[in-house]
Amino acid sequence: MNQILEADQVPINITEFYLLVLVSESSPINQRMAARTIAVDEGLMTRMVRHLVTIDLLQKTDDPADRRNKQLVLTPAGDQLVRRAIQVLHHWWQNVTPPDTTVNFQAMTEQLQRLSTRVLQFDHPLENL
Repeated sequence: MNQILEADQVPINITEFYLLVLVSESSPINQRMAARTIAVDEGLMTRMVRHLVTIDLLQKTDDPADRRNKQLVLTPAGDQLVRRAIQVLHHWWQNVTPPDTTVNFQAMTEQLQRLSTRVLQFDHPLENL
C-alpha cells in the first residue's frame, strides 16, 4: 500500500491511510476510539488528524455526547482516496493470483472488509463473552 501511495504521490503514510480506512468503515468515529483501534497513542493520533484535516482528507467535529471528544469523518477527497486504493488493491490481487489457484483472493479481501466492519460495530466488553 505504501507503494501505491507513493506512486500516486499522496502525501500520507500508511498509518494515516489505515486511519482513513477505519473512518471509512465506521464513520463517524470518536478520535479516542480510532486511536485505540489502530493502536497509536493519542499524541500521534492528534498529529495525524491535524495533517489529514490540513490536506482535506478528514474532517473533525465536536462529539455531541461529549464536546471534549472529536468525531472523525472523511471529506469527499478522503472518500475518493479510500475507494481508489481499494480498487487498486483488488486489481493487484487479480494480477498476482495464480490462474490455477482455488482461492479467490479478491473475494477473501471483500470478506475481510465485511468482517472488519462487524468487528468495529461489536461494542461489548470481553469479560461478558
